[in-house]
Amino acid sequence: MIGSSPPLCLLNPNTSLSLPDGFTGFERILLTANGNLQRLISAYFNEVVTVTIVENKEVPLHPNEDPAVLARFQREVNLLCNNKIFCNAKSQVLIKDQKVYDLVVKDGVGIGQIFRYLDRLPSFDLHGLGRTERTFWREYSLRIPGVDCRLLEVFPSTLSEDGWLNAPDEEVCWDVEMEQDDNIAWVNPDLEVK
Repeated sequence: MIGSSPPLCLLNPNTSLSLPDGFTGFERILLTANGNLQRLISAYFNEVVTVTIVENKEVPLHPNEDPAVLARFQREVNLLCNNKIFCNAKSQVLIKDQKVYDLVVKDGVGIGQIFRYLDRLPSFDLHGLGRTERTFWREYSLRIPGVDCRLLEVFPSTLSEDGWLNAPDEEVCWDVEMEQDDNIAWVNPDLEVK
């Protein structure tokens, strides 16, 4: 469960939401994707999306961790379309369910595929979003019973431009300047995955 700060946007019963100005329609779709980002990008570009794991490790539990937590994972991946990075994603995942833990540790199911593998639509809370000179980003959480994820995703600001997929690679800094917490930089450091 995420700390006491309210989410930046919530879906109302009519499934509508509003985001701050300054984002294209395509960017707003990406910023509000709830576990289906790869499918959306694959459909948009009509190309296969692949994932390159930068880091995927089980990390020690915090001393004051909820006793229900079985494991904490720290993960960083690059998402690619046509071998071009369109997203860098950093996450912390808390697992509180033995079946999910076994899927990840014993069966090798990727943390990013847990929701799809279990055929569960996670709850989605968007906690922050913004722009840098060359990127736009979002910080959010996904949750199903037994699994809490907190993620920071960074996208190149040119992603929605015509010809991006076939344009030469550009230099992008995937780090957003913010406070540090457990080796992962978070936009809202006071929020905690519990």
